[in-house]
Amino acid sequence: MLWLIPLFPIIAAGLLYPWWRTTASRPALAVSAAGVVAVTLALVVVAGTAGWTGSLVWSEQLRLAIGFTPMTYLAALVVPLVAAPIVFYAAAHESPHRLARLLALLVAFTGVMELIVLARDLLSLLMVWEIAGALSWALIGHEFKDRERGRHASQAFLTTRTGDLGLYLAAFIAFQHTGSLAYADLGQMDPLALGLFAAGVTLAALSKSAQLPFAPWLFAAMSGPAPVSALLHAATMVAAGVILLMQFQPILAGVDWFGPLLIAAGLTTALAGGLVATATPHAKRLLAGSTSAHYGLMFVAIGAGYPAVALLHFAMHALMKAPLFMAAGIAGHRAGSYELGQIARVRLPSGLRPAALIAALALAGLVPLGPAWSKEAVVTSAGLTAPWLALLVAVAGGLSALYAARFQGCLFPRSTALTGPESADGTHGGLQRAPVYFLVALVILSSMIWLPGVHRGLGQWLTTSFPSTKLWEFVVSLLLVLAGLFLGRRFAAREISGSAQSSTVRTFLSQWMRLPQAAHGLIVKPVDIVAVRLATLDDRAVDAGIRASTRFTLWLANLGSRTVEWLFDELPEGLAQLAGKAGENTRQLQSGMLHHYYSLMGIGVVAMVLTLILGMFTGGFS
Repeated sequence: MLWLIPLFPIIAAGLLYPWWRTTASRPALAVSAAGVVAVTLALVVVAGTAGWTGSLVWSEQLRLAIGFTPMTYLAALVVPLVAAPIVFYAAAHESPHRLARLLALLVAFTGVMELIVLARDLLSLLMVWEIAGALSWALIGHEFKDRERGRHASQAFLTTRTGDLGLYLAAFIAFQHTGSLAYADLGQMDPLALGLFAAGVTLAALSKSAQLPFAPWLFAAMSGPAPVSALLHAATMVAAGVILLMQFQPILAGVDWFGPLLIAAGLTTALAGGLVATATPHAKRLLAGSTSAHYGLMFVAIGAGYPAVALLHFAMHALMKAPLFMAAGIAGHRAGSYELGQIARVRLPSGLRPAALIAALALAGLVPLGPAWSKEAVVTSAGLTAPWLALLVAVAGGLSALYAARFQGCLFPRSTALTGPESADGTHGGLQRAPVYFLVALVILSSMIWLPGVHRGLGQWLTTSFPSTKLWEFVVSLLLVLAGLFLGRRFAAREISGSAQSSTVRTFLSQWMRLPQAAHGLIVKPVDIVAVRLATLDDRAVDAGIRASTRFTLWLANLGSRTVEWLFDELPEGLAQLAGKAGENTRQLQSGMLHHYYSLMGIGVVAMVLTLILGMFTGGFS
């Protein structure tokens, strides 16, 4: 029964796609598409209470299995909870052109992500990992006729595929050393194999969760529509790497370099992503840099030995990041650009301002919102490894406050000559904003986690305990957040006034330290060249075959006209003459006693059978 959770949205998307193509009603599209995801959420709830399981046996060694652990159950709840309003927003906000295709892919991706969360063996994981990569490519390249967007989709796909090779390496090692691909058997590996397995999994997680050096693929992914960015960043594609590491952390914790490497990669990405988000003038790219930074904090928590802290920050990040992407989508649609300076000149719906403000303050990590609690838990987790790590994580939190305030300040400037009516979204403006309000309400509700009884009970349910916050770490972190909010407002004012200078450093940072160019030169371009060469070789081989076939056919035709024609004429005549001669000879051999021979043969067979029967009764056989 547990297979229903991933299969239902995938099958429903395929069945509803023809109807979505012919339906012009936005409310009907929004309710039906979001309804499918909402039913998926209900299935997760029912499966958790009823104890559903799922398995499919291929052979004694290969079997597909899915199931829940307390942590994966929470992740399985978060995915459709956040995806449903995103799908609703997509139906209300996006252009009718290929909208049915977009909705079908978004809904199906929810099911695929659920299978990544539920998988309990590497074979299931590999299959669905491949599908997730293909779907993300199709979503990012939604406007595939635009060559630039198609190129960005390929860049994102190839960059993540490079990291995916690590997962194949991990699966190969696991099967070779345990004879099984089940998660439950991974602990049987010897230390060397476990280290190689950890290397493969870490490589795959770094690429999927946009950590350095793979982080810039998120910039390329910004070519997709706003709901695609919201879904990939908040609840699906980018989260896959962190969910993978959370599940394997108890097994891989014994590998010496595993924890330090995750902390180093995560912290470096958190700081670099914060600087990139601070410098970029593009609203969606600001949020993309922020995504890398916050997933970097999750890597730090896992590396420090607290995967449950990473899980809660994943959930909080999903709740706050999705409405920010939706607000950016509405603003970008009105401004005709995602440049912050241009967005600041258009009027946005007044109801969107407080909602976006709450989401931005959550991104900043301001107390008492729920995301602030999970961010402080990351600070404390890092501090248990080394105090200076806690300080650096707090600095990353300060950068988060800076770019969050800059984002909010540019979308909703205090006073400037705004253009455009407030209700420029047409008749569906309310439908577009409703999912934003819903998710922001959940962000406010998440503040309850600051209550000791709530986070203590949550820890018991997840069968773990959370580290206790140290006062000095909390004070330093809070001061850095306040400083970041102040500077962010100043940066926003400079962006709006046009006084922000395009310095070399800012250009370098806003281009993700030129890593996209490096990735394009080192990965995408060589792969494209090889693909083109192979295609050329393939064409030549096919063309050569066709030409050879043509020449052979012509040769046969000429041969037929000269030789075979004679053969076709003479052969039947020769055969006829031979047949006639044979018949004549046969008649010469005919003695007229043929029927007599048949009679004698029959009598002989009967006599032989009777002799055998008589021998059986008289015991003559031995």
